[in-house]
Amino acid sequence: MGKQVTVLIRRPPFHSEKTAEALRVAVGYTLADGQRVTACFVGDGVYAAGPLRPALVGAPELEKHLTMLKELGHRLVADVSAVRARPGLTLRPEIEPLEPEGILELLTDSDLVVPF
Repeated sequence: MGKQVTVLIRRPPFHSEKTAEALRVAVGYTLADGQRVTACFVGDGVYAAGPLRPALVGAPELEKHLTMLKELGHRLVADVSAVRARPGLTLRPEIEPLEPEGILELLTDSDLVVPF
């Protein structure tokens, strides 16, 4: 049976390739047989879990990675308390909101956590 890998995205996607790279790494982890991958958006990383127009905010394209993860049946989750702390931010429909306790449980149950 494959491992549970969680890619922890903590940085905003603006003017940086780090978030796009984190999602690219998450897609890469899906190549191992039976591997379960979760992209987890926390802190300022939740901005990448909202609807973005990359050209307007100087963000690299994230859509293809998010779509690929979802189409392959992997999880996309975001810390709902971080979303609430950023007025006006909404999550994309494919992103599952989790309370901090759920995020903690996810991280604790993961075989590997890859922080970005």
